[in-house]
Amino acid sequence: MRISTLQAFNNGVLGIQRNYANVSRTQEQIASGNRILTPADDPVASVRLLQLEQQQGLLAQYSGNLSAAKNSLTLEETTLDAVNTNLQRIRELTLQAGSGALSSADRKAIASELKEREDELFSLMNSKNARGEYLFSGFQGKTQPYVREADGTYRYQGDEGQRTLQVASSLSMPISDNGMKLFENITNAGRFETAEVTRGVDISPGEATASVVSDAAAQAFPSAGITLRFRETDDGSRIFDVFGLANGERLSGAGGIDLDSLEDATFDFRGVSITFDDTQGAGDELTVRLSSLKASPGLVTDEVAFHGSDPFPAAGIVLRFGEQGRYDVYAADAADGDPPLQSGLQLDSDPLTTDTLVFRGVTVQLDGLSSAGDEVLIRPDNDNRKQGILNTVATLRKALEDPESSNADLRDNIALALTNLDHGMVNVDLARGEIGARLNVIDTTHATNEDMTLYNTSVQAELRELDYAEALSRLSFESVIMEAAQQSYVKISGLTLFNHMR
Repeated sequence: MRISTLQAFNNGVLGIQRNYANVSRTQEQIASGNRILTPADDPVASVRLLQLEQQQGLLAQYSGNLSAAKNSLTLEETTLDAVNTNLQRIRELTLQAGSGALSSADRKAIASELKEREDELFSLMNSKNARGEYLFSGFQGKTQPYVREADGTYRYQGDEGQRTLQVASSLSMPISDNGMKLFENITNAGRFETAEVTRGVDISPGEATASVVSDAAAQAFPSAGITLRFRETDDGSRIFDVFGLANGERLSGAGGIDLDSLEDATFDFRGVSITFDDTQGAGDELTVRLSSLKASPGLVTDEVAFHGSDPFPAAGIVLRFGEQGRYDVYAADAADGDPPLQSGLQLDSDPLTTDTLVFRGVTVQLDGLSSAGDEVLIRPDNDNRKQGILNTVATLRKALEDPESSNADLRDNIALALTNLDHGMVNVDLARGEIGARLNVIDTTHATNEDMTLYNTSVQAELRELDYAEALSRLSFESVIMEAAQQSYVKISGLTLFNHMR
């Protein structure tokens, strides 16, 4: 085969260039420490490295999200801890307010501290994070969750959303809790309407009947009762006079009341209607006493019994009283002839002591004396099943500040506040437990994230980094080849036909 001079020169130059490129590439690898300088160096490894770099970016993003989630949850946990401490102090003040030895001034002093604690709770529930977003407003981070109304009550104006951050490929972590869940969705132990009392009338001896015909007018009926004293005039008319039992004060006109002139032998006095049986005569006396029974609204003191296998009736209960303080408990929707749910109950005879009925988890306080025919309706209020913590504290404070609050009113408000505060503290503690669980998950996820980052870096190093021993050996070998190629080129380039013609 004939080889031209130009071809020989070209082959020699190409060989030198190729060897020089190999040496230069190896030197660049040694200088950078990387085995792969371009995707062409190792296409399969290059694709794998690209995937690993993308994964590394996600891991870095997750790491940042984990730190942000931990900071947010730690701030929420700290705030809820302060709320819990505040509620514990409020509960102590509520217990103090229940002491019978306190004066009105003492209760006002307790109410003053309650007001300060109430303001502190209001501030804590409107806490913000470092970005200026409200912690407990749900998705509406720029909306103040709680506002105080003109009447002193509180209203939640956030939503029920829960902000989350993705901290792993298939794990989103809640980083907030809304105020509705934490502070508003609190079971209200006083979820009952005001007790309705239908008052009866005792009359003795039983030679007449009496009933209340106007509850409003009966408010003016003497609390101790009245005595009707009968006499006969010179013309044979039967006359009676009305006197107060408490002090013997005459309550009717000086001339008395003509029994025989009464229509249907019925006498109406301050909301009470008395019907005579026409046997009354001179020297007779009738004592009429209006029931002084009062009942507190129902208070759920045992949620398990209230919702148990034999639950509190949905329509409520009715207490029906007979003679001498005896009473039975019926379902409010019971038909005539239905048996009582509980029978044989008894009030004591002292109007100054309080009797307590506990029925299927509900406690009712009964004050005063009952009369035959009294009925008390205790009915659940389905629109008042929940009460926020702030409104619980505000209601108690107002009761302590109100000079018109009776001892019974204070007793009922304090009992309700204590039970609802306990419910609120349990709810806050449950939320703190959930936050602790989330923080534990964040710690374990962060450790897993670091392990995956380390493994990712290790795999990238195996694919990308250079084996220096092998590279140096290869560089030495390629340098020898390049030098040999250069020397060969010099010699070959000097060979011509003229050398043989000399």
